[in-house]
Amino acid sequence: MLNNCTRNCLVCGKCLSFPILTDFDEKLNDNINFQPRDGYGIAIDIGTTTVVLALLDLSNGKVITRHNFINPQRKFGPDVISRIKAANDGFLDKLRGLITESLLKGFSELLEFQKIQSNQIIDICIAGNTTMIYLLLGFPCESLGCAPFKPSFNLAQQYNFNDIFSSQGFSCPVQIIPWFAAFVGGDIMAGLLHVLPRKKKRFLLIDLGTNGELVLYNDGKLTVTSTAAGSAFENINGSTSENIRDLQLAKSAVRSGLEIILEANNLLYKDLDIVYLAGGIGQVMDINYAVTIGLIPSELKDKCFAIGNASLGGAAYILFSPNVSDIEIKNLLSNFTEINLAFHPDFNDYFIKYIDF
Repeated sequence: MLNNCTRNCLVCGKCLSFPILTDFDEKLNDNINFQPRDGYGIAIDIGTTTVVLALLDLSNGKVITRHNFINPQRKFGPDVISRIKAANDGFLDKLRGLITESLLKGFSELLEFQKIQSNQIIDICIAGNTTMIYLLLGFPCESLGCAPFKPSFNLAQQYNFNDIFSSQGFSCPVQIIPWFAAFVGGDIMAGLLHVLPRKKKRFLLIDLGTNGELVLYNDGKLTVTSTAAGSAFENINGSTSENIRDLQLAKSAVRSGLEIILEANNLLYKDLDIVYLAGGIGQVMDINYAVTIGLIPSELKDKCFAIGNASLGGAAYILFSPNVSDIEIKNLLSNFTEINLAFHPDFNDYFIKYIDF
């Protein structure tokens, strides 16, 4: 532990004891339609808390090495709401500069470590929640911070490296994975792409990190929703939270979302083939404890499967299989329904039902 420790690892991240989720289930790649290309690619997961880069050999589908760092935008707040406010208060350029400069430094470290030249990088793919992508591209964030909370910009099919990073360091194209909604972003799209090769007919993807997102895949049809999670889940592995009330609120919101998206599809717990757990908190969550406090229904306990950094895995999937993934993204975007829990007529009833432990 460092001197003058603040005991807030998600803000500091300097202690080696703070794990950043850099791994994804590479076995899932065994089922993809791999498209070999000469050269290297970089997959990126821009999280609200942490950022992870993976250097990929596109000729053989292997992950060569990874690099990670704490998102420097955290100085403006730990969650997307605080970042949106900061951007709207005149700090958009500063927020953009923080992440682009850090990514450029990360690129240099990846290449220097592996003795790879910049002209050998032929493709870059970036996953991130909607707010992180807005800040990366310098999009004004007003529409994300007020009702009806809808993105007001469309992503290009691909970008030139210089357009994003104001640098001639690379000449390759950059693809940014599209979002579903203001609070269900491209990181969730990436997570879906990561697990689709398992060919499950019905599944839940629960991503718990600084934010919480839930996706139900029902035989090709998607239902997506999001809810506040935040630091309340940091102690979900069996220790008592310093603020038990925050844990109750976050737990009940996520559980209510789970019940509502199942109900919207006329499905029961038994109808699900599997529940994928992703995100910095979801990945390391103690399932027994999650069941005990009512976050996860006991009927789903044996169906839960941690898949690591699914967002990074999905970005890698796109680089390994660009033609197939492009078709899959279009299909997913054409057949999804977003549920806004705040306006759902049954949310309050579910919320009250699951508020207690």
